[in-house]
Amino acid sequence: MPDPASGVVAGTMRRTRLSQSLRLLSALAALPFLALLGFLLVAIGFALLPAPGRAQQADSEPPLYLCASLAHTDIVMPSRDALVDWAGLFPAVTPPDLPSEAYLAFGWGDLVFFQDTPTWADTRISTALAALAGRHDTALRVVALNPPVANPDCLPLAVDREGRQALIAHIRASLQPDTAGKAQQRPGGTGLEAFYLARGRYGPFNTCNQWVAEALAAAGLPHARFAPFSFSVTWPLGEGRTS
Repeated sequence: MPDPASGVVAGTMRRTRLSQSLRLLSALAALPFLALLGFLLVAIGFALLPAPGRAQQADSEPPLYLCASLAHTDIVMPSRDALVDWAGLFPAVTPPDLPSEAYLAFGWGDLVFFQDTPTWADTRISTALAALAGRHDTALRVVALNPPVANPDCLPLAVDREGRQALIAHIRASLQPDTAGKAQQRPGGTGLEAFYLARGRYGPFNTCNQWVAEALAAAGLPHARFAPFSFSVTWPLGEGRTS
């Protein structure tokens, strides 16, 4: 005759194993969220405790800018500069009739993402994930634009001649030149916008904003040592704006 107690024990054990399995699955499902939360908190910490910049004697120097969107930042510099021949480097965005007061915006990132995402509305999850995985070449995106002096998304930067030279060197060092030493333009871009093959691979720890933060560091400006997000770049500049 079957023992009723053994059936109760077996049922209890099955329920226990099921409960343990569900808890394990819940924990595994929470891991990506916890990792993302930890990543965000670390980024916020670095942005709130940035590396300080040095004193800049920039009164007689041309104004530079840092322009930011929700997810991306650019360094913006005059298209005419005695320290560098931008027209020789980037002829596609510096035609002869480009106004002398025009500026150039420089940003680094995943080439395919740049090519396939002319506006944020065109963003596709698959393209973004491929970029984060470092599956594509990277590019320097160069855009000619009007002086952004009245653009609320652009912060003026007080940068002296030494700092400006460092920014130029950072931009030039990011390019992947051909055997003749010339910047290699890649397809894409609208209007006075062009993409040039760059060094490095995009990833969660090496984003477009990290590239800008490293540019600011080279120029002697306040910056987050780890800067995956656009706020990682803009927050440290709260005390570094010009008046």
